Amino acid sequence: MILALFAAASVASAPTEMAQSALQPWASFVGHCFSGPAPGKGVDTHCFEALYGGQHVRDRHEVKVDGKTVYAGETLYSVEGPNVTFVYWNSLGGVGRGAASVAGDQMSFAGDMRASPTGASQHFDATWRKVDGGYEVSDEGRKGSLFRRVD
Repeated sequence: MILALFAAASVASAPTEMAQSALQPWASFVGHCFSGPAPGKGVDTHCFEALYGGQHVRDRHEVKVDGKTVYAGETLYSVEGPNVTFVYWNSLGGVGRGAASVAGDQMSFAGDMRASPTGASQHFDATWRKVDGGYEVSDEGRKGSLFRRVD
């Protein structure tokens, strides 16, 4: 489920210039949306935008089943010192925090998440691997799930 929070892609258009160089790997996602399978059933769509002139990147996502939104969330990526960190919040009241790292065509994410305000904190690890026209998500719920650009 937590991997639904994260999405990435390689795109044909020129990437957006980010104000923070550590966020440059996210530049190819900015201004685009990507869809792939949600855990269980449904479609998970992520849309990215630069905030405050590229100082941050926002990823808003919705999970739809039979055309109806059943879950939504938002991730804000920011630079803290040499690190890219993120905060995630969802439509159930849950909150997560973590850090991201980039190596070649892979972006790795690790952190802790509460699915709801009273839920237990759970650790997660996830990886995005950029592919032509999208990205492949790997985590405990979606090994190799492909997200494609839809805009």
